[in-house]
Amino acid sequence: MNLAKRTYMNLMIFKTISENKGRISVQQIHQQIEPNMGMSVRSLQRYLKGLTEWGLLVADGQSPQGFKLSEHAKNIFEELAGSAAH
Repeated sequence: MNLAKRTYMNLMIFKTISENKGRISVQQIHQQIEPNMGMSVRSLQRYLKGLTEWGLLVADGQSPQGFKLSEHAKNIFEELAGSAAH
C-alpha cells in the first residue's frame, strides 16, 4: 500500500469512527470504507490493531471487536481543527 492510499485509509477510518458516538465494530468500519479501499475484514482488523498499538484507537475487547478514538487521537484532531481555523 503506497503512502497516499494509507493516508486516505487512515482519514476514512478516523472519519468513520468519529462520526459514531460510541463504539464501532470492525464490520461497521469495513462497510463504510470498503467501497473505496478494497480491503478484507481481516486485513482491516490487523490494520486497526496497529492503530491501537500507536495509541490512536482504543479497542473494547468485546466480540465482535469494537473501537473508538483514543484521547490522544481526539487531542490531535482538536489541534488540527484549531490550526485550520487560523
